Formats: sequence, C-alpha cells, structure tokens
Amino acid sequence: MYNGNRYLNGRNIPSLYVYIGIGLLVLLGIWFVSGFINAGVEGYFALVAGVLLILGNLRELISNPYPSRSNMAMLNTMIGGGLVAFFLGRGGFPPIGAIWYVPAVALLILAAPLMIGNAAIYGRYLGVARDGVARARRAVGSLMVK
Repeated sequence: MYNGNRYLNGRNIPSLYVYIGIGLLVLLGIWFVSGFINAGVEGYFALVAGVLLILGNLRELISNPYPSRSNMAMLNTMIGGGLVAFFLGRGGFPPIGAIWYVPAVALLILAAPLMIGNAAIYGRYLGVARDGVARARRAVGSLMVK
C-alpha cells in the first residue's frame, strides 16, 4: 500500500525529503548559472579567444610532435587554456571561483619560456605530459577488474 513515501535504493524515504533535495538542486543550479551570467563581457571574450586558440592549434600540436617545430602551437594552446581557466574563475561559484585563477596564471607562466623559442623546454613539457599519461594509464589499468 502506498503511504506517500518514495523508494530510493531500496530505502523508504519520505516525500518531503525528496522535494527538499530537488529544491536544493534547483537553487544550486540557479546559483551556478547566475555566476556565468554575471561573468561579464571580458570573461566571455576570454572564453571565446581561449577556445579559438586551443582549437586552432591543437591539431598542429598533436600531429607534429617535433619540439623545434611546434613551439608556437604549444604556446598558443597554453595561453588559450589560461584564458578558459580565467573565464571559469570569473564565472564560477563565488567562494571557489578564485581557484581557477591558479591554473590560469600557472599556464601563462609555463608558456613564457616558449615565447623565447626554447625547444628544450618544449621537449621537457612534452616529456612530462607523456609520463603523466603513461602513469594514468598504468593506474587505471591496475584498477580495472580482470
């Protein structure tokens, strides 16, 4: 017999708690969307410029792995990533939005040596990225159930 309660994962939860949870999720969604609405024109300009830089240089960066040739593609991709991170910091949740400024500044600092055209630094960046991907593959592979 139905007594006004919902079943969630085999548990009998009162309908009032379900409605309160849905209401909190709606308020959280409104807060999230309003943060991006209030990001400002410069935030959206940074987002569009960053996405264009990333998309415009990603193909060259992936297809040309030689350090001496792709300095400009890596530089533009890192600056684009910094601009996207700036947008996320500008429009994120007010208390934690500033966390996105850290990767934005870090990407710009890492891109500075590429501006000089130092191919050795570019090679180190690619080596660290490849090592990170290999470690992630090993970690995920060890967690997979065989």
